[in-house]
Amino acid sequence: MVVLFAAMPTGANAYIFAVQYQRLVNPVSGAVALGTLLAAATLPVVVLLVAGLK
Repeated sequence: MVVLFAAMPTGANAYIFAVQYQRLVNPVSGAVALGTLLAAATLPVVVLLVAGLK
C-alpha cells in the first residue's frame, strides 16, 4: 500500500496554495500536470511489479 501511495501523483494542494498566495502559479500547475501524466504512465508498471512480488 505504501508503494502505491508513493507512486500516486501530487495533490492539488500545491496549486491551491500557489494561487492563494499568487506565487509561482505557472510552474506549480505544470509540475502537477507533469506529475499526473507521469503517474498515469508509471502506475500500471508499479502495480504489476508489486503484484509480482507476492
